[in-house]
Amino acid sequence: MTTRDKWIDILHELHTASEPSPELRKQVEDQIRRDLARHPPPKTGLHPSIPSLPEFKFTPLIQDALTRVLQANGDITAISGIDLSRYSSLDFEADDPVEQQENLRKAYVALGYTQIRKDNLDLISLVGRNQWLLGNDELEQDLKTLEEDVMREQNEAAIIARREKGASV
Repeated sequence: MTTRDKWIDILHELHTASEPSPELRKQVEDQIRRDLARHPPPKTGLHPSIPSLPEFKFTPLIQDALTRVLQANGDITAISGIDLSRYSSLDFEADDPVEQQENLRKAYVALGYTQIRKDNLDLISLVGRNQWLLGNDELEQDLKTLEEDVMREQNEAAIIARREKGASV
């Protein structure tokens, strides 16, 4: 009986039996020891048939980015990729009240956007990315439905306005 046939018999016994008998367990352990003695694990950690990793070359764009990161020395603004000027404080020292109002409006918009962004990031970490994306899809479908309702109401209002205009003439 070949080794392969022995393994097939042992695996069949293991698969069909609910709990292997001590004799069968000993047979399996003995077979494993014999196979390991014949094929010792490689000393390098990898199987000899696995080729070594090829040398990887970065594209010039990625190489430039890596160089910039290495030269940053912990300066996050040099490597963040996010334009933080969008979130910087606005100039409220302006003397013109109209300019102050505009800056205040921009600050409210920026604050609202930042709060919504934070809420979305909290939701992603709470429910997971897929659920968050599904929720966004549902919201998008609701928005489309509302937009269709608004268009229908506007069309009905236009029809009524034309009828009234025609009746008054």
